[in-house]
Amino acid sequence: MKTQTLEYNKETGQITICEYDDGFLDSSTDVTDAVMTLALEKLYDDYDLDLGDELLITKKKSLKNLTKFEISNKR
Repeated sequence: MKTQTLEYNKETGQITICEYDDGFLDSSTDVTDAVMTLALEKLYDDYDLDLGDELLITKKKSLKNLTKFEISNKR
């Protein structure tokens, strides 16, 4: 049975699409650049930002291993 997963490797910083066949890794495709570009475009769209606008993202750690992102925009 073939399955696909989207995986993030914290050590390498890569986001990959992995395809498994009967539980064994069959192929892996690095999609880090595409995912990051799409995520940034979505953030800019969500906050109605234009070219030249800045988006400041601050990562804050909270209890129980949850990560919260604080997003503010400057025009």
